[in-house]
Amino acid sequence: MNGLKLASVLLISQINLLYAQCNDTKTITYTDGSIGTYVGCLDDYENFEGKGTLTNDAYIKSGNWKQGNLEGEGTLTVLSDNSVFQGDWENDKLVSGTYTMRTEEFKLDYIGQFKNLKFHGTGKRTFTTPSYTEIQDGDFFNDALFEGTETTTYTTGLIIINNVQKGDVILSKRNDRNYYDPNKVIGDEIFSKVLLDVEGDQNEGKTFFVNMNIGEFEGKWVFDSGAQLTSIGKRMFDRLKQEGVTFKDLNLNIQTFGVGGVSNGNLVIIENINVGDYLIKDFIFKVNLDNNFSLLGMDFMDTFSNVIWNKRDSSLMLYK
Repeated sequence: MNGLKLASVLLISQINLLYAQCNDTKTITYTDGSIGTYVGCLDDYENFEGKGTLTNDAYIKSGNWKQGNLEGEGTLTVLSDNSVFQGDWENDKLVSGTYTMRTEEFKLDYIGQFKNLKFHGTGKRTFTTPSYTEIQDGDFFNDALFEGTETTTYTTGLIIINNVQKGDVILSKRNDRNYYDPNKVIGDEIFSKVLLDVEGDQNEGKTFFVNMNIGEFEGKWVFDSGAQLTSIGKRMFDRLKQEGVTFKDLNLNIQTFGVGGVSNGNLVIIENINVGDYLIKDFIFKVNLDNNFSLLGMDFMDTFSNVIWNKRDSSLMLYK
């Protein structure tokens, strides 16, 4: 508490020096009995006029005054949490500028438009903690993002981007998921028929495989509609690296849960994958760290506008 008082005293002294073009003083008694002190310029009627600083138990207001109100450049420091509003004022109301707040747990910064000391209008809000940073950019209403984009970046490497309209999240995307994007499916055909390899029989159970190429690398993936993520088994990934296939490591470690139990893995992006008549750009794979299963999951299906599985002729129809 003593440290906070000392910081406030130093802040008041610095502001008084900054706006000490006039040395007039005025004491104000508020209805609750508290006292405020103004140091700066006064007009002939003792109204705050010109450069000056008003200090009381709740806040410090400094800047350019006109007829008793902040007008033009000014700063409001709230003493309870040392948060600072700074920018352009009209008739004692902050119109545009910045807001900052610092605690041991987080940092909050905003730059943009205001109304009644709330984020209101076009702006950018940055909220930073030791584990993540959240950036909101767009149009604000009453301190909340109303229209725009919210991007949260975690120290784990995960990035979540939310598209906000009328205060609601209408679309959310993560950098650890594959999504439908027609620009990432390259090929002239409207659809491509991919024949599946089949092992086993109806009595023992059939396993369907999808053949895909990564450059000169050839691999077989088990078609598994129950798997959420498409994965590369440990041995296949070692072979892929030995053959010189490049990839981007997302530095994300994940766990997936299935019939066989828990599977640990890393996420990587591979730039080009060939399947059927199509080239798929920037596909995200889970690399299994503790098993050799390479599974083609539902996120592969989500890459296309539609996928039809024909069990009888063992094929997948992939629609661009």
